[in-house]
Amino acid sequence: MLFNFILIGLSLGIVYGLVALGISLVYRGLDIVHFAHGEVFMLGAFVGLVAVKLHDGVVPYWLALVAATVVVGILGVVLERVFYRRLTRGGGGYTVAGMGIIICGFGMSMVLMGTAFLIWGAEHRHYPVEFGPPIFLGDIFLPRSYVWILVVAVALMAGLTFFLFRTRLGLGARVVAFSKETASLMGVNVPRMISLIFGLGCAVAAAGGVLIAPIVFAQVQMGYVMLLKAFAAAVVGGFGSLPGAILGGLLVGVFESLAAAYLWPDYKDIYAFALMIAVLMIRPSGLLGTTIKVKA
Repeated sequence: MLFNFILIGLSLGIVYGLVALGISLVYRGLDIVHFAHGEVFMLGAFVGLVAVKLHDGVVPYWLALVAATVVVGILGVVLERVFYRRLTRGGGGYTVAGMGIIICGFGMSMVLMGTAFLIWGAEHRHYPVEFGPPIFLGDIFLPRSYVWILVVAVALMAGLTFFLFRTRLGLGARVVAFSKETASLMGVNVPRMISLIFGLGCAVAAAGGVLIAPIVFAQVQMGYVMLLKAFAAAVVGGFGSLPGAILGGLLVGVFESLAAAYLWPDYKDIYAFALMIAVLMIRPSGLLGTTIKVKA
């Protein structure tokens, strides 16, 4: 039973890590916390559901996953260019106008949630996806849906790592995340890279929504809880650290699963924040975060 709880925790945690990775990408690129990222996750789940149900359900699940990731990624680029970029200073995205863009994120969260409510309603939507019978390895019980989540999420992270470290666009995005001024002096199109980073962050979150929806169903308010869990994961791993986002998500997921199984399942949603507080008390910058010293 312990292994099953760990598997469930890893599967949920890697989805937390995907959303936290998206939050960290946006934070590195725009220097803001995107508070509408939970709703982006929710939209990914619903776009995937629409794709799965096209043509009487003949669209395979993996293709719906790709479609939702691409569509929501493009939507992220549109949101950054049309709304968030108007709240920046210094030539189209070099210096972010702090509080205004944070408030815009809260407003965007409400707009996306309200739009989803008008389109799909408030009820839970079932994903018509069958993963097949569970896998039995002796006394170990492995639901195929959780194995699928782990495999696909790892593949997505590997692909994103390859893009960021082995391609010219990825290198440009990393330079912009490090220093927008330096990137501009090197001839990098900073506003375009910011749009790319924002779109990637939204695409990763949308993929997490499609992966988890067959287990927890698609529902308009599913993004709120996910945003909180992903935020806790990002803080545990080290806010702004991409490897830290993944590590934090896995730790939060496993800790939450084991605590709910062996302590009090009714308090399942608070364990992520208990872990976050414990980590911050020991290491305020997070497990893989770096402490920046500011000279007086």
